[in-house]
Amino acid sequence: MNLTSLKKDFAESFSLSFHPLFIPFYTLMFIFVLPIFQVQSLGSALQLSILIIVSLATIILPLASLYYLKKKGVISSYRIPNRSERTTPYVYSIIYFGAAAFMLYRIDFIPILIPTVLAIPAVVISVLLIFNFWIKISAHAAGMASLNAIIYVLMHVYYLDLTIAFNVSLILTYIIIMSRKHLKAHSFLELFLGLFVGGILSLVIGFWAL
Repeated sequence: MNLTSLKKDFAESFSLSFHPLFIPFYTLMFIFVLPIFQVQSLGSALQLSILIIVSLATIILPLASLYYLKKKGVISSYRIPNRSERTTPYVYSIIYFGAAAFMLYRIDFIPILIPTVLAIPAVVISVLLIFNFWIKISAHAAGMASLNAIIYVLMHVYYLDLTIAFNVSLILTYIIIMSRKHLKAHSFLELFLGLFVGGILSLVIGFWAL
């Protein structure tokens, strides 16, 4: 295996492992180990139930929808490289994320932090959908920026020392950005806009909700 092929495999692995659909699930798993009283008071059984609901809404259903859209010829590839093909998958994701956030928000004993983690990507994807009529903004960059922003909000709202987690998240974000550029999935402008949209919206919604 030559160096070029190795670099491509490396970039593909990180792009897949940190696909935007996985970020809310990763975020909640991280939150559930933090010493936040409202979260820990839920208990491990309820936390597991919430993770199952979130995985269904943010991973399984969107992936099933992609399979359906690919089978019907609405999208040409699961990577959705064409900007024009992203509209329908975005709409599906907004519905799934938004419905899950609303359902969890309506349950009184679930802390607002949890539905907020799902509401943020629903709003971010909605903005990406609007911009998609003109430019293909990177959803990977937006997702990683959201993760960074949420960790930053948690640090300040709950007074937690998450310096290591924040720095690791920044490093992962850099790797994802360079991976997407190496795979020629996006230009630096599209990646920067993804970081900007995901980061700003997540910070605003996070501090407002919490």
